[in-house]
Amino acid sequence: MRKLLVSLVAIAVMMASLAVPAEAKTKQKKYGVTYTWQQFGPIFGWAQDRINQPFGRLDGRKPSISGSGIDIYVIDTGIGDEDCNGHGSFINSLFVSSDLGIVKEANVVGVKVLNCNGVGSAQDVIDGVMWVIENADPSSSIVNMSLGGPPSASVDAAVRELALLMPVVVAAGNEASNACNTSPARVAEVITVASMNYVNMRSSFSNWGPCVDMWAPGDKIDGYDKLGEDQRGSGTSFSAPLVVASIAFVADRDNITTMQAAQTVFNESSNMPIIDGRCTAGLVRCKVLFLREEPYEWLRNDSPSWLQ
Repeated sequence: MRKLLVSLVAIAVMMASLAVPAEAKTKQKKYGVTYTWQQFGPIFGWAQDRINQPFGRLDGRKPSISGSGIDIYVIDTGIGDEDCNGHGSFINSLFVSSDLGIVKEANVVGVKVLNCNGVGSAQDVIDGVMWVIENADPSSSIVNMSLGGPPSASVDAAVRELALLMPVVVAAGNEASNACNTSPARVAEVITVASMNYVNMRSSFSNWGPCVDMWAPGDKIDGYDKLGEDQRGSGTSFSAPLVVASIAFVADRDNITTMQAAQTVFNESSNMPIIDGRCTAGLVRCKVLFLREEPYEWLRNDSPSWLQ
């Protein structure tokens, strides 16, 4: 009799789990950030120096422009006092810090969807995305999403709706696997960014594959924590904001919409080998972020589509 009762309870639990509605399952999926912190070291700001070079050489110059009038929405752990994790604040420093910021006068808006552990539900992410849709001016806004998680049609649909309005830049992920297996990195309409190191090699942690649209430095990136203290981090989380900052830079430089600027950045960037980059099938070279400080008119394209 006891074994029968145990079996009946087990069956009841199993049936209950099968009966969980799709909406509840979506809420149960967890999304978050993965990255590593290192001791602050001697290669100060190499990534900002690297992105305005067509190849691997460094010249000691870091691109910088006002970025005034550009809104950057960071869907993350928050910024400053509301950030009990530190991830979102570090990303913010890559935009506006006095020495490493690329668009120092841009308006950065923190959209907190992740907790102190850098984790949130799919519904949290969707709610943050919908808030940006309802509040942002598409012509002057860019979205940074340095987060990811398991495949989710609901997350993908929300992010796709946002990406049709304004540029959405997403971290490829740090599982050293195919970025097409994660949301929202797999969404075709976003700009998915993988990580390279300072010798043009795929960072060992970086995801890869046909869903990656661009490569940018993400290995030993210098920035600041929410208290303004020196910090160094690694992860595709820190590759994505360099692309966001470049889009804001070009929008200011050329006085164009952020969607036009995203296409221009994509056109102006370099096609070059990334060692072990595992780029889109059939391609030897990868699209590597190259922020030109002066416009190249022949690379302009006013019909934004990085899918062309």
